[in-house]
Amino acid sequence: MGAGGRPEMPYGWGRVGYSYEERWPWMNLPFPVEEYHRRLARLRQLMAAWNLDAMVVMGSPSDNGNIRYLTNFEVFYPGGRQVVVVPANGEAGLTTDGVMHGEPMHSGIQDAWLENVRCAASPKTVTGSAEAVSIFDHVEDFLLEAGLEGGRLGLVAATPEFTAFLESTFPRCELVPADAVMIEMRKLKSPLEIEALRKAAHLADAAMQAAMDAVRPGVTEFDIAAEAVFALFREQAEHLSFPIAVTAGPRSGFKHMAPTDYTVRDGDLVYIDVGGRYMGYYSDCSRQCVCGTPNDEQLRFMEAQIDIVEACTDMIRPGTRVASIAEVGLDMARSAGYEEYLYFRGHGIGCATHDLPSIAPGNPAQFEENMVFCFEPMLVRKEFGTACWEDMWRVTVDGVERLNRCQVRWW
Repeated sequence: MGAGGRPEMPYGWGRVGYSYEERWPWMNLPFPVEEYHRRLARLRQLMAAWNLDAMVVMGSPSDNGNIRYLTNFEVFYPGGRQVVVVPANGEAGLTTDGVMHGEPMHSGIQDAWLENVRCAASPKTVTGSAEAVSIFDHVEDFLLEAGLEGGRLGLVAATPEFTAFLESTFPRCELVPADAVMIEMRKLKSPLEIEALRKAAHLADAAMQAAMDAVRPGVTEFDIAAEAVFALFREQAEHLSFPIAVTAGPRSGFKHMAPTDYTVRDGDLVYIDVGGRYMGYYSDCSRQCVCGTPNDEQLRFMEAQIDIVEACTDMIRPGTRVASIAEVGLDMARSAGYEEYLYFRGHGIGCATHDLPSIAPGNPAQFEENMVFCFEPMLVRKEFGTACWEDMWRVTVDGVERLNRCQVRWW
């Protein structure tokens, strides 16, 4: 039993046990367990620098990156929440109410590598006078068992409801917003993470190749999207990274839109943005082409965007400021007459589609070795189309490595 006299595992009416020994044969980990132990050790180093007695990290279906990073657990149940408690000393614990059918082993909990896992019923499945143990109760137990009734707690992604619960239950605790700790944790990728991201990039390459190969007069945007998605899962994606964007003709001047039954015509500019997730790690890739032979302005437009990507990535190495490459990109767009169409953007990628670095004009942040980022300085022109070569890049000791292998030009 937990410190509050509540059951630790298995919870409630579940018929299938989910102790560590029962989870282990079914556990699908992208890395050896030692990689996760290294992450917890690094987290505790950062906690010490912040003078924190524990980290309390919350997740949700819309923002699960921190939880997946620390535990490999992915919530499947709509509305399911997760909390990881990592004390400075002692065992880390995971609790979730993302439980379908009252069965944690129907709900992905077998992929959580932590031994101390305690599940609660989804609030949506509890009716009448039932008094179910909640994830908040389990968090209370984790903190009591670690002797942290008056500790300094770092909170990550805590909802107002959860914060209020901690304030009322542990009035002697100091609650410190600590989202920056996890942002710092995930900023630089380990060698194993880089290999996972390389595999994720391969998924995007396969999807893009299939989508571009499908472009011809008479196909619909749905047809193109279907080929991309089929290729993703054929190459072992666990999910799409995000809803696929396929736009053709005048619609491509809005860049990100869901596919429709629009029929591609000769001369249409076709834009595609797609990514797949490999074992919790995301990819993000964009290309455009013209159905048939591009006219002179389409060709100049697309080549101008490629020139910007090449010039900027040639500049990047550890210590390069984001603002510096943005200035070059803006100057090039201006010289080509495309300044009004340029959106200079990019983002780090890892256990979520957006990590550090954040690439935008004016950002003084510097690139660091083993950052992995998607670079997408896009030219977006209403009723004309979008030009955007977007790939994933790793910052090396003296430059960048392109993780994608898919061709850049389809003309």
